[in-house]
Amino acid sequence: MKYFMPALLVIILLLPVQVFSQEQKKEKKPREKDLLSVEFSLNYSMVMGNYGQTDKSTEKAGYAKNGWVSQLGLNWLGPRGWGLGFQWDIQRNGYKDIASTTNPYGTKYPLGTSGWFNNYLLVGPVFINDFGKFELNVKALFGLIISQSTNFNVQSPVDAANVSITATGFGYAVNLGLGYRISRHWGVNVQLGYLGGMPKATKSYGQEFLGYREVVDTLTGNKYYMSLYSAATKYEIKRTVSTINGGIGVIYHF
Repeated sequence: MKYFMPALLVIILLLPVQVFSQEQKKEKKPREKDLLSVEFSLNYSMVMGNYGQTDKSTEKAGYAKNGWVSQLGLNWLGPRGWGLGFQWDIQRNGYKDIASTTNPYGTKYPLGTSGWFNNYLLVGPVFINDFGKFELNVKALFGLIISQSTNFNVQSPVDAANVSITATGFGYAVNLGLGYRISRHWGVNVQLGYLGGMPKATKSYGQEFLGYREVVDTLTGNKYYMSLYSAATKYEIKRTVSTINGGIGVIYHF
């Protein structure tokens, strides 16, 4: 796994070059305006703000460290370069070392070493325009973030177990890319962008039966048993994901 992502990136970048050698002879007439394109990129993810904070005294600390983001996008364009973009992002940020021995605000269990795993499903306006062989790619996307992290774990009031919860919320992205056409269909793209979200996890427990407690009447000495119930509990955990991402990818124009 250590060398998987670099090897995948090399394969992605070499594939268009091979296709270009086959298509070079076919490209005789002027290029028509592309109305549909698919793109894929790998990006280095740099944490910002509370997402990387390690202050135990605040509920907002995310303990995240730098990681990576993969992006798969589909763009539909009108004749003037404006259109609609759809994007699926997979983001992985591990935890900083301190997280393995730190329990987050209000809990007794350490965060561990698992880190953050976020999925984004985004849609929004895009602008893609050619300047000769070069291509400008601008996006502003909005949608859903789905987060898995021990930051959202809660303690069960019934048996004090560590319970994992998946968080969801509003996600958003802004991307600026500069591409270069190496053939009629294929291009490479260098991009810089911002990716963020506001995931929230909620979980409610009612009055759960815990068992019986023996009670002795101080006047008669008689014993009887009283039912015990946990208190009704509701958890609501909010975090903020914030990263700057830069990387390289490929784009295929239909």
